[in-house]
Amino acid sequence: MLLIERYNKIRDAEVEKLRVKPDQVQFTVDKLGEFILSLKEHEHPHLIIDNDQVVGFFVLDLSYSDAYSFSDPKALGVRALLIDHNHQGLGIASRAMNLLPSYVASTYPEFERLQLTVNCRNKAAYNCYLKCGFEDTGNLYLGGPVGPQHIMQRTAA
Repeated sequence: MLLIERYNKIRDAEVEKLRVKPDQVQFTVDKLGEFILSLKEHEHPHLIIDNDQVVGFFVLDLSYSDAYSFSDPKALGVRALLIDHNHQGLGIASRAMNLLPSYVASTYPEFERLQLTVNCRNKAAYNCYLKCGFEDTGNLYLGGPVGPQHIMQRTAA
């Protein structure tokens, strides 16, 4: 059974083992331990758990609109999604993104929308988000570290 849960240090050993394929490192986070330590109070790390095993990670950013001018205060940012390379191709990212709206509605009810950016060259992630109800706004975010990014969003409930 697939679950989304807030990050807990008790899972550190599993989280440290999460890796993406070498060609995906440019699009997401490497060295999760360091990344988690660098998060600010408004950046909530989450785990994707499949059959009691950590298989993925992402951050919900409660102040997304403070960092991105295209966003607004009713939007919750989804950042740094990754699925461990050993668990890719099994539909886990899609299942997790399909669970996310109900999770957000119950855990963060003050938000109406989910927003994210995805690199224009990351076709697999882009198509996954489309399949899970995210819409491409038609605008690009040009401040990404490895090129332009599609701005995508969906309702949070």
